[in-house]
Amino acid sequence: MTTVAPASNWPLMLGCAGVFPAQGGAVLRAPFILVGDSDMTAVDLGAFARQLDGPRYSFREALRAAGADLILVSLGTSDTLDGGAHCSVQEVLFRAIAERLGSTPLTVCGIGRGALQLRYTLSRFEHDRIDHEVRAFVSYCSTTPTAAEVGALDRVGCWPVIPRRLEVAGPGVSADSFDYENSDFDDLVIGAVADRNPLFTEELGTDIIEQTLGLYDVGGRDGESR
Repeated sequence: MTTVAPASNWPLMLGCAGVFPAQGGAVLRAPFILVGDSDMTAVDLGAFARQLDGPRYSFREALRAAGADLILVSLGTSDTLDGGAHCSVQEVLFRAIAERLGSTPLTVCGIGRGALQLRYTLSRFEHDRIDHEVRAFVSYCSTTPTAAEVGALDRVGCWPVIPRRLEVAGPGVSADSFDYENSDFDDLVIGAVADRNPLFTEELGTDIIEQTLGLYDVGGRDGESR
């Protein structure tokens, strides 16, 4: 099996992050932060990266071709929303902003527990009047919050309001079924398959890229929005 290694690693309070720049080197222009599902066990970054490379489609390569700098985040074992996982996601956001060249907004996607953690962290940033610079948030099979976690979310506003919120639809669900009036999300992204195998189909990856990175001129000189 081919080894997939990041160009650089960021140690975190809880877990770690691996950076795959689109252009090589260490320069970030359009960070795409993907937070893995940490509900059960720690995620190996190499194994996580290989999950993005199916036999017919590589989401990792599609992001690179679109000019996005992939940052994979493993938060290790399960943690409370306001504990070490929150501090780690916060650290990744701050560092991505600090190392980014230009001003292209950040894009974030969370899988399972990672989606729930992103929801809390972005909401807390906004509650504390801190600009997280995220303008698109993709939630992929988010973990259902416990009663205690619902309380933690309520204390910080429940949902972030600045980013465009996108939900990965279940297998076989079409965009026509989306309830724009009553959903917590702004739109669906489609193309997921049962058991998340492969994790990203070409349909799903293409829809995510079009609805997130498609909002910005990531190939521009300074990365400003269109």
